[in-house]
Amino acid sequence: MNLWTKYRITEAFYDELRSRQGYCCAICGIHEDEIPATLAGRPRKDGKPSAQAFRLVVDHCHGTSAIRGLLCNGCNSALGHFRDSVEALRRAMDYLESEPLTVPPRAVV
Repeated sequence: MNLWTKYRITEAFYDELRSRQGYCCAICGIHEDEIPATLAGRPRKDGKPSAQAFRLVVDHCHGTSAIRGLLCNGCNSALGHFRDSVEALRRAMDYLESEPLTVPPRAVV
């Protein structure tokens, strides 16, 4: 991924964010060394291996494009599924904190 093209940040700024966050996801706290490394991009024309993908991805506001921090893919995807909605995330938290439903026992026939 080209950080400049997509987010208008340099690799040096990306590395600064990593350092500020202790090289961990800003939400779940997983360390980047615990995230599997994958190869990214098209094969290089010079035959050299493709660069490894960034383990922590840049999270940004889709409305303003402002950078919020670095996340693991799982947390970044979760925010995407909630469409960056604080209200939906609050409802999800309420749901997780609620008492589980009790299912009546089945009648033996």
